[in-house]
Amino acid sequence: MNGELAYPRKNGEPTFAAPWQSRAFGMVVDLHVRGVFPWDEFKHRLIAEVARRSAHNGTANESGYYDQWVDAFFRLLLEKGILTPQEIDQRVEDFRIGVRQDVY
Repeated sequence: MNGELAYPRKNGEPTFAAPWQSRAFGMVVDLHVRGVFPWDEFKHRLIAEVARRSAHNGTANESGYYDQWVDAFFRLLLEKGILTPQEIDQRVEDFRIGVRQDVY
């Protein structure tokens, strides 16, 4: 993806400011590779999320890129019926309190 949708890179490789960002990136890519959804389904949701935040904030916020990524991912999971809102909330809480192991 290019422009505002291009994820942060250094020397062509993705860069992450925090471990949760790499996990979020990896989860989306892994589910796509496994055939759970075509890449365009995620991309269109990310485009909408970037546009929504840009309209709300007046500019795209690079520091919030992975927040937008996660919101687009959550929307995809919900709209495709892969997870319910309660299941997403539980998984977020599990990571927050350490029930689920960090994945890098």
